[in-house]
Amino acid sequence: MPLERAWALFDDAARREWEDIAWHVGNFVGEHNLHAQLVNKLSNLPTLLQALRRLILLINAEASHLRLGIIEGYEEILLYGTGYFDLRDQTGFAGSQAYQLEVYIALIQQFTGRNWQPKRIGICGLSVPGSVYDRYPNTEIRLRQPFSYLAIPRNRLHEKCDSDLLDSASPTALVMTNELNFPETLAFLITPFLPHGYPSVQLASSLVDVSPRTLSRKLSQHGTGYQALIDELRFNRARELLLETDASIREIATATGFSDQANLSRLFRRVAGQSPRQFRRNVCEAS
Repeated sequence: MPLERAWALFDDAARREWEDIAWHVGNFVGEHNLHAQLVNKLSNLPTLLQALRRLILLINAEASHLRLGIIEGYEEILLYGTGYFDLRDQTGFAGSQAYQLEVYIALIQQFTGRNWQPKRIGICGLSVPGSVYDRYPNTEIRLRQPFSYLAIPRNRLHEKCDSDLLDSASPTALVMTNELNFPETLAFLITPFLPHGYPSVQLASSLVDVSPRTLSRKLSQHGTGYQALIDELRFNRARELLLETDASIREIATATGFSDQANLSRLFRRVAGQSPRQFRRNVCEAS
Protein backbone atom coordinates (compact mmCIF):
# COMPACT_ATOMS: atom_id res chain seq x y z
CA MET A 1 0.00 0.00 0.00
CA PRO A 2 1.42 3.44 -0.88
CA LEU A 3 2.47 5.46 2.15
CA GLU A 4 0.00 8.28 1.51
CA ARG A 5 -2.87 5.80 1.29
CA ALA A 6 -1.87 4.13 4.57
CA TRP A 7 -1.77 7.52 6.27
CA ALA A 8 -5.16 8.40 4.83
CA LEU A 9 -6.57 5.14 6.20
CA PHE A 10 -5.36 6.04 9.70
CA ASP A 11 -6.71 9.56 9.36
CA ASP A 12 -10.12 8.35 8.21
CA ALA A 13 -10.33 5.85 11.08
CA ALA A 14 -9.35 8.60 13.53
CA ARG A 15 -12.09 10.91 12.28
CA ARG A 16 -14.76 8.22 12.12
CA GLU A 17 -14.01 5.97 15.09
CA TRP A 18 -11.17 6.90 17.44
CA GLU A 19 -9.19 10.13 17.33
CA ASP A 20 -6.05 8.73 18.97
CA ILE A 21 -6.03 5.41 17.11
CA ALA A 22 -2.45 5.98 15.83
CA TRP A 23 -1.18 6.34 19.42
CA HIS A 24 -2.90 3.11 20.47
CA VAL A 25 -1.81 1.12 17.42
CA GLY A 26 1.79 2.24 17.92
CA ASN A 27 1.64 1.19 21.56
CA PHE A 28 0.10 -2.18 20.68
CA VAL A 29 2.71 -2.91 18.03
CA GLY A 30 5.47 -1.83 20.37
CA GLU A 31 4.24 -3.88 23.28
CA HIS A 32 3.27 -7.07 21.46
CA ASN A 33 5.41 -7.29 18.33
CA LEU A 34 8.80 -5.83 19.17
CA HIS A 35 10.21 -8.87 20.96
CA ALA A 36 10.59 -10.86 17.78
CA GLN A 37 11.77 -7.98 15.60
CA LEU A 38 13.76 -5.47 17.61
CA VAL A 39 14.13 -6.58 21.21
CA ASN A 40 15.91 -9.74 20.03
CA LYS A 41 18.55 -7.45 18.51
CA LEU A 42 18.68 -4.99 21.40
CA SER A 43 17.95 -6.84 24.65
CA ASN A 44 21.42 -8.37 24.97
CA LEU A 45 23.06 -4.95 25.00
CA PRO A 46 24.24 -3.87 28.45
CA THR A 47 22.30 -0.59 28.80
CA LEU A 48 19.37 1.36 27.43
CA LEU A 49 21.81 3.89 25.96
CA GLN A 50 23.59 1.21 23.96
CA ALA A 51 20.24 -0.19 22.80
CA LEU A 52 19.14 3.26 21.60
CA ARG A 53 22.40 3.69 19.69
CA ARG A 54 21.95 0.28 18.04
CA LEU A 55 18.32 1.17 17.23
CA ILE A 56 19.53 4.35 15.53
CA LEU A 57 21.97 2.37 13.39
CA LEU A 58 19.28 -0.13 12.40
CA ILE A 59 16.66 2.49 11.57
CA ASN A 60 19.05 4.72 9.62
CA ALA A 61 20.38 1.74 7.66
CA GLU A 62 17.04 0.12 6.85
CA ALA A 63 14.60 3.04 6.48
CA SER A 64 15.59 5.54 3.80
CA HIS A 65 12.70 7.87 4.69
CA LEU A 66 13.57 8.18 8.42
CA ARG A 67 16.50 9.53 10.38
CA LEU A 68 16.83 8.78 14.06
CA GLY A 69 19.40 10.34 16.39
CA ILE A 70 20.32 11.52 19.89
CA ILE A 71 20.84 15.08 21.11
CA GLU A 72 23.00 15.11 24.23
CA GLY A 73 22.01 17.25 27.23
CA TYR A 74 23.46 17.62 30.71
CA GLU A 75 20.62 15.86 32.58
CA GLU A 76 18.81 14.18 29.69
CA ILE A 77 19.03 13.08 26.09
CA LEU A 78 16.54 13.59 23.28
CA LEU A 79 15.79 10.61 21.05
CA TYR A 80 14.64 12.43 17.92
CA GLY A 81 13.23 11.37 14.60
CA THR A 82 13.14 13.29 11.34
CA GLY A 83 11.64 12.33 8.04
CA TYR A 84 8.74 12.81 5.66
CA PHE A 85 9.41 16.57 5.68
CA ASP A 86 8.13 16.86 2.12
CA LEU A 87 4.88 15.25 3.33
CA ARG A 88 4.17 17.44 6.36
CA ASP A 89 0.99 18.76 4.82
CA GLN A 90 -0.17 15.31 3.80
CA THR A 91 -3.28 13.86 5.42
CA GLY A 92 -2.24 11.53 8.24
CA PHE A 93 1.25 12.97 8.88
CA ALA A 94 0.44 13.64 12.57
CA GLY A 95 -0.79 10.08 12.98
CA SER A 96 2.45 8.70 11.57
CA GLN A 97 4.46 10.63 14.17
CA ALA A 98 2.20 9.39 16.97
CA TYR A 99 2.65 5.80 15.81
CA GLN A 100 6.45 6.07 15.72
CA LEU A 101 6.70 7.76 19.13
CA GLU A 102 4.56 5.07 20.75
CA VAL A 103 6.69 2.31 19.26
CA TYR A 104 9.84 3.95 20.66
CA ILE A 105 8.22 4.46 24.08
CA ALA A 106 7.19 0.80 24.23
CA LEU A 107 10.72 -0.23 23.33
CA ILE A 108 12.27 1.99 26.02
CA GLN A 109 9.84 0.54 28.55
CA GLN A 110 11.44 -2.87 27.97
CA PHE A 111 14.38 -1.38 29.89
CA THR A 112 12.74 1.10 32.25
CA GLY A 113 9.50 -0.75 33.15
CA ARG A 114 5.92 -0.40 31.94
CA ASN A 115 5.16 2.62 34.11
CA TRP A 116 7.91 4.79 32.68
CA GLN A 117 6.91 7.99 30.89
CA PRO A 118 9.17 10.39 28.99
CA LYS A 119 9.86 13.77 30.57
CA ARG A 120 8.75 15.47 27.35
CA ILE A 121 7.25 14.50 24.04
CA GLY A 122 7.79 16.78 21.08
CA ILE A 123 5.64 16.56 17.94
CA CYS A 124 5.41 18.63 14.79
CA GLY A 125 1.61 18.80 14.85
CA LEU A 126 -0.60 21.61 16.07
CA SER A 127 -2.58 19.48 18.51
CA VAL A 128 -2.97 16.03 20.07
CA PRO A 129 -6.12 14.27 21.31
CA GLY A 130 -7.02 15.10 24.91
CA SER A 131 -6.73 11.44 25.87
CA VAL A 132 -2.98 11.59 25.19
CA TYR A 133 -2.58 14.08 28.05
CA ASP A 134 -4.54 11.69 30.27
CA ARG A 135 -2.34 8.82 29.19
CA TYR A 136 0.87 10.71 29.96
CA PRO A 137 -0.04 12.85 33.00
CA ASN A 138 3.60 13.30 34.05
CA THR A 139 4.83 14.24 30.58
CA GLU A 140 5.12 17.70 29.07
CA ILE A 141 3.80 17.55 25.50
CA ARG A 142 5.22 20.24 23.23
CA LEU A 143 3.51 21.03 19.93
CA ARG A 144 4.82 22.66 16.74
CA GLN A 145 8.33 21.28 17.20
CA PRO A 146 10.78 21.10 14.26
CA PHE A 147 10.94 17.30 14.72
CA SER A 148 9.46 14.63 16.97
CA TYR A 149 11.38 13.54 20.06
CA LEU A 150 11.32 11.87 23.48
CA ALA A 151 13.23 13.27 26.47
CA ILE A 152 14.94 10.55 28.54
CA PRO A 153 16.71 11.35 31.88
CA ARG A 154 20.34 10.32 32.02
CA ASN A 155 19.75 8.49 35.31
CA ARG A 156 17.76 5.86 33.38
CA LEU A 157 20.27 5.24 30.61
CA HIS A 158 22.21 2.58 32.55
CA GLU A 159 19.23 0.24 32.92
CA LYS A 160 19.24 -3.14 31.21
CA CYS A 161 16.44 -4.94 29.42
CA ASP A 162 13.88 -6.54 31.72
CA SER A 163 12.38 -8.84 29.09
CA ASP A 164 11.87 -12.58 29.50
CA LEU A 165 14.55 -13.05 26.85
CA LEU A 166 17.15 -12.29 29.50
CA ASP A 167 15.96 -14.98 31.89
CA SER A 168 18.82 -17.39 32.37
CA ALA A 169 19.65 -20.50 34.30
CA SER A 170 21.17 -20.48 37.77
CA PRO A 171 24.70 -19.02 37.83
CA THR A 172 25.93 -22.37 39.07
CA ALA A 173 24.45 -24.26 36.11
CA LEU A 174 26.80 -25.76 33.55
CA VAL A 175 27.14 -23.56 30.49
CA MET A 176 26.82 -25.56 27.28
CA THR A 177 28.70 -23.63 24.61
CA ASN A 178 26.86 -25.43 21.80
CA GLU A 179 23.76 -23.52 22.95
CA LEU A 180 25.55 -20.16 22.58
CA ASN A 181 26.25 -18.11 19.47
CA PHE A 182 29.81 -17.12 18.61
CA PRO A 183 29.96 -13.84 20.60
CA GLU A 184 28.43 -15.55 23.65
CA THR A 185 30.91 -18.42 23.44
CA LEU A 186 33.84 -16.02 23.12
CA ALA A 187 32.53 -13.92 26.02
CA PHE A 188 32.25 -17.01 28.22
CA LEU A 189 35.84 -18.03 27.45
CA ILE A 190 37.46 -14.59 27.68
CA THR A 191 35.79 -13.40 30.92
CA PRO A 192 38.31 -15.07 33.32
CA PHE A 193 41.12 -13.06 31.67
CA LEU A 194 39.55 -9.62 32.27
CA PRO A 195 41.26 -8.87 35.64
CA HIS A 196 44.68 -9.26 33.99
CA GLY A 197 44.28 -6.36 31.58
CA TYR A 198 42.89 -5.95 28.08
CA PRO A 199 42.75 -9.43 26.47
CA SER A 200 44.51 -9.31 23.13
CA VAL A 201 42.80 -10.36 19.91
CA GLN A 202 45.46 -13.04 19.54
CA LEU A 203 44.52 -14.52 22.91
CA ALA A 204 40.81 -14.44 22.03
CA SER A 205 41.48 -16.07 18.66
CA SER A 206 43.43 -18.87 20.28
CA LEU A 207 40.60 -19.56 22.73
CA VAL A 208 38.13 -20.25 19.91
CA ASP A 209 40.74 -21.70 17.53
CA VAL A 210 40.31 -19.24 14.66
CA SER A 211 42.48 -16.56 13.10
CA PRO A 212 42.08 -12.92 14.20
CA ARG A 213 40.58 -12.11 10.80
CA THR A 214 38.01 -14.92 11.12
CA LEU A 215 37.19 -13.83 14.66
CA SER A 216 36.50 -10.30 13.43
CA ARG A 217 34.33 -11.60 10.59
CA LYS A 218 32.28 -13.88 12.85
CA LEU A 219 31.66 -11.08 15.35
CA SER A 220 30.68 -8.75 12.51
CA GLN A 221 28.11 -11.28 11.32
CA HIS A 222 26.43 -10.88 14.71
CA GLY A 223 26.48 -7.08 14.54
CA THR A 224 29.34 -6.47 16.96
CA GLY A 225 33.12 -6.22 17.13
CA TYR A 226 35.90 -7.30 19.47
CA GLN A 227 36.28 -3.91 21.16
CA ALA A 228 32.51 -3.67 21.70
CA LEU A 229 32.44 -7.18 23.18
CA ILE A 230 35.23 -6.44 25.66
CA ASP A 231 33.63 -3.11 26.60
CA GLU A 232 30.35 -4.90 27.31
CA LEU A 233 32.03 -7.58 29.45
CA ARG A 234 34.01 -5.01 31.43
CA PHE A 235 30.95 -2.83 31.92
CA ASN A 236 28.78 -5.73 33.09
CA ARG A 237 31.42 -6.88 35.58
CA ALA A 238 31.98 -3.34 36.88
CA ARG A 239 28.24 -2.86 37.26
CA GLU A 240 27.98 -6.04 39.34
CA LEU A 241 30.77 -4.88 41.63
CA LEU A 242 29.24 -1.41 42.00
CA LEU A 243 25.87 -2.86 42.99
CA GLU A 244 26.93 -5.85 45.05
CA THR A 245 30.06 -4.65 46.87
CA ASP A 246 31.46 -1.61 48.65
CA ALA A 247 34.64 -1.70 46.57
CA SER A 248 36.06 1.66 45.58
CA ILE A 249 36.04 2.84 41.96
CA ARG A 250 39.80 2.32 41.83
CA GLU A 251 39.45 -1.28 43.08
CA ILE A 252 36.71 -1.99 40.56
CA ALA A 253 38.83 -0.55 37.76
CA THR A 254 41.65 -2.92 38.72
CA ALA A 255 39.27 -5.90 38.93
CA THR A 256 38.05 -5.25 35.40
CA GLY A 257 41.51 -4.88 33.90
CA PHE A 258 41.89 -1.10 33.70
CA SER A 259 45.20 0.53 34.54
CA ASP A 260 43.42 3.45 36.27
CA GLN A 261 39.91 4.50 37.23
CA ALA A 262 39.79 7.28 34.62
CA ASN A 263 39.59 4.65 31.88
CA LEU A 264 36.73 2.90 33.70
CA SER A 265 34.92 6.23 34.01
CA ARG A 266 35.31 6.87 30.29
CA LEU A 267 33.83 3.44 29.54
CA PHE A 268 30.85 4.12 31.82
CA ARG A 269 30.18 7.50 30.26
CA ARG A 270 30.30 5.95 26.81
CA VAL A 271 28.05 3.00 27.66
CA ALA A 272 25.72 4.36 30.38
CA GLY A 273 25.95 8.11 29.92
CA GLN A 274 27.21 8.69 33.46
CA SER A 275 30.20 8.02 35.70
CA PRO A 276 30.49 4.90 37.91
CA ARG A 277 29.98 7.07 41.00
CA GLN A 278 26.82 8.63 39.52
CA PHE A 279 25.57 5.19 38.54
CA ARG A 280 26.01 3.81 42.05
CA ARG A 281 24.33 6.86 43.58
CA ASN A 282 21.37 6.78 41.14
CA VAL A 283 20.72 3.09 41.74
CA CYS A 284 20.91 3.54 45.54
CA GLU A 285 18.51 6.47 45.38
CA ALA A 286 16.08 4.51 43.19
CA SER A 287 16.05 1.58 45.62
